[in-house]
Amino acid sequence: MKRVFLSLLIFTFPLYAFAAGGELDWKTFGYRVAMFIIFVALLYWLTAKRIKAMLIKRTEDIKAALAEAELAREEAAKKVKEYEAKMQQLQKELEVMKENAKRTAEAERETMIADAKKHVEQMKQFAQNMIISEKERAIQELHREAVELAAKEAEQKLIKEISGDKAAKILDEYVKRIGE
Repeated sequence: MKRVFLSLLIFTFPLYAFAAGGELDWKTFGYRVAMFIIFVALLYWLTAKRIKAMLIKRTEDIKAALAEAELAREEAAKKVKEYEAKMQQLQKELEVMKENAKRTAEAERETMIADAKKHVEQMKQFAQNMIISEKERAIQELHREAVELAAKEAEQKLIKEISGDKAAKILDEYVKRIGE
């Protein structure tokens, strides 16, 4: 309470001192300067602790904010290093996956080539079997046709050479033999 009353008194006193009008003399000027010095001193005495405390608190807040920012920067740098390490690990895993995919594709390619070769070989074998079968059928067909032609030729020759009953008898006998 004393401080409040004293503050009001000090703040209002310069108003009375400076309110005097008229000419400026050295005595009045001296009072004014003295009042100003007293006013500044009293103002300092009343507010110095608060201003110092406020400035100290502000300085401490700034230091704390700087320390917190430094800590956050270090933590961010640590996270960046972690992420870089993870990225390198992912790159290595990606390379391994690519290599595995290449190996798998190569194995699949080799399997497909082997299957294709096996299929070609089977087709060759089938074609050869077909050729042999067709060859045998053609030989049999030629043999049958040759026999028929020979029989017809023989028949015609016999008909020319042998006539009548004798020819019919020989022909029947020959046909029986061929039929068996």
